[in-house]
Amino acid sequence: MSKTRVGLLGAGYIVKSHARALRGTPGVEIASVCDQSLGRARAIADEFAIPAVHGSVEELAASDVDAVHVLLPPSAHLSAARTLIEAGKTVFLEKPMGPDAAGCRELADLADARGVKLGVNHNFLFTPGYEPIRDAVRDGALGPVDQLTVNWLVALPLLQFGPFNTWMVSRPGNLVLELGSHLAAFALDLLGPVEVVAAHASNPLDLPGDQRVWRRWNAVAQGQRGSMVFNLSTAPGQSERSVHLRALGGAAHLDFAKGLGWQEATSSNNPIFEDFAAARASAAQLGVGSVKGFGRYLTRTLRKAPAENPFEDSILRSVRRFYESVAEGQVDERLTGRFGADVIGLCESIVERSGVARDNAPAPSSVAASTPSPAPRKSTVLVVGGTGFIGRRLVRRLAERGVGVRVLTRGLGSARIDLAGLDVELMQGSHSDPATLTKALDGIEVVYHLAKADGKRWQDYVDTDVEPTRRLAEAAIRAGVKRFVYTGTIDSYASAKAEDTITNDTPLDPAIATRNLYARSKAECEAVLKRLAADGGLPLVIFRPGVVIGEGSPPAHMGVGRFVSDTHVQYWGDGTNKLPFVLVDDVADALAAALDAPGIVGRDFLLVDEPLLSARDYVAAVQARAGGAVTAEPRSTFSHWRADAIKEGAKHAVRHRNRRASTWHDWDCRAHRARYDASGTREALNWQPAGTADALVERGINASVDRFLR
Repeated sequence: MSKTRVGLLGAGYIVKSHARALRGTPGVEIASVCDQSLGRARAIADEFAIPAVHGSVEELAASDVDAVHVLLPPSAHLSAARTLIEAGKTVFLEKPMGPDAAGCRELADLADARGVKLGVNHNFLFTPGYEPIRDAVRDGALGPVDQLTVNWLVALPLLQFGPFNTWMVSRPGNLVLELGSHLAAFALDLLGPVEVVAAHASNPLDLPGDQRVWRRWNAVAQGQRGSMVFNLSTAPGQSERSVHLRALGGAAHLDFAKGLGWQEATSSNNPIFEDFAAARASAAQLGVGSVKGFGRYLTRTLRKAPAENPFEDSILRSVRRFYESVAEGQVDERLTGRFGADVIGLCESIVERSGVARDNAPAPSSVAASTPSPAPRKSTVLVVGGTGFIGRRLVRRLAERGVGVRVLTRGLGSARIDLAGLDVELMQGSHSDPATLTKALDGIEVVYHLAKADGKRWQDYVDTDVEPTRRLAEAAIRAGVKRFVYTGTIDSYASAKAEDTITNDTPLDPAIATRNLYARSKAECEAVLKRLAADGGLPLVIFRPGVVIGEGSPPAHMGVGRFVSDTHVQYWGDGTNKLPFVLVDDVADALAAALDAPGIVGRDFLLVDEPLLSARDYVAAVQARAGGAVTAEPRSTFSHWRADAIKEGAKHAVRHRNRRASTWHDWDCRAHRARYDASGTREALNWQPAGTADALVERGINASVDRFLR
């Protein structure tokens, strides 16, 4: 029997979850991946051994695939799905189905008219802990439902750190459609149609780009089967994604983030025995569910099977059920286009009842920033990584000096918001592309390379950090630039010994091959650049910033310790030694000074302040500013290393593709017990960092906390 050939439309963050789910679904095979960025599409194709790559939805529609998973931004869902349906393809849309219910219903009508199967991925409705609750409601085991409470109470980092050009924040109601659709799906599945009788939006936040979002949404709805309370919050706090249902014959609870569900019912009229029996019954259900879940996900992890966590498990179950029901001739009701349209309709009703306008009005605090700027000056400086935490400040410093700045960025929309009001030139592209580099370096005299990469394997860093850095530097040599400024990291030093002092002249860790991938990648980039400086004449200057803090950095800073949550940290050691903190504004000042400072080519520079604050001092300042307790605990190098070694040992046992070596030395260096001395940087650049603990606390820690809690 031939398999269903599936195409993936969109190579963004969710594509890997769908690819893994399809791998675990009988009767299907992934035949192609499509994205307007062919580079991203090819990367996914290589990772999952997908034979075909396409660059447009039209190409995909004309191909021989039978079904397509639409994984684009929600604003593009309906038009892409329409093209595919008209081509006769089965379509499976990632939620939310689309930006408006009317358009979603029209799409469902089109699918029916063409005889094409249409599905929408409401994956949490297939969480293992939910199925027994759903069955108990549908077969009447719990009796008539009185009230349902659905909660999505999870901080959204995007609102703090960007990018700010995403669909989710482009209109006030989109937050409800994107996140609230999970809650609406539970409500409609358990209660049937409901009518929103009241809704309220609160806790507004003005974002760059004249955008305002409301971080808290509450609504009440009424239906024939019972009432619903809807609670959505993206403000910082303890995470909760839950469903609570009260019925005549009992109650049911679901933590759908953890995949755990349990039910309770009164079994005695004696309050002493009833309380004990109820607690024991709930604990037993939670215990069994958690043990089963742990065993299931551990086994899948060791076998390198799909669905290694509850979220991925829910997608796997949803995808499997879609193809099973398609084979049966009728799409599961939870996955139909009609149901998806009703979910969007309920979300729209909440937004409308709240009184919040569907379209954004300019945020009061940012109207001035949106005033068009004059035409950019002739660009003589290229900044790669100019929209990052440090990069944005560097670009501002240079622009304020009257320097012509060109920023190379992958996303023009995000860059326009991040650098709004600055007289700079924006160029879209990647420093890994030779053709882009030729254009980007035209007329450039100084290059700042602040970009960094991320990955799970060393090859990821080679492909996205080391090799692009080499290409950029070689292109800079050909272009005849006068200065090439690179930002490394102090993480590449051997910094475990308290008796050591690290200066500008200290070499990087001679055992760098045993360090974490980020530290190793930065060090390898430096090595590549220094070889090009020696052999090709690259006019290189290297900076190594310390633990950078300031407005826009997370209070839960990994330079301080392992933050289990925003309010629970495990120190890298005992937390008493002074750490190499530095203000982000001071880092930007030093980098800007390097534009034309004499005699610095060929030198390395530390960017750290005096040793003024320990990790314990940092946490105490965060706690004082936030006004709440932070649980902090010392943790030895051995403890950190042991936990990591056990995890990596298991990966090596099954030859996991992301396995790596866990070394004591790497974990020991995270405490930064060595003393850092940047006096050479101060002298060479006439650089004056903050210099006092009070300044670090006020401009580094308090500013970070205030922004995070705003």
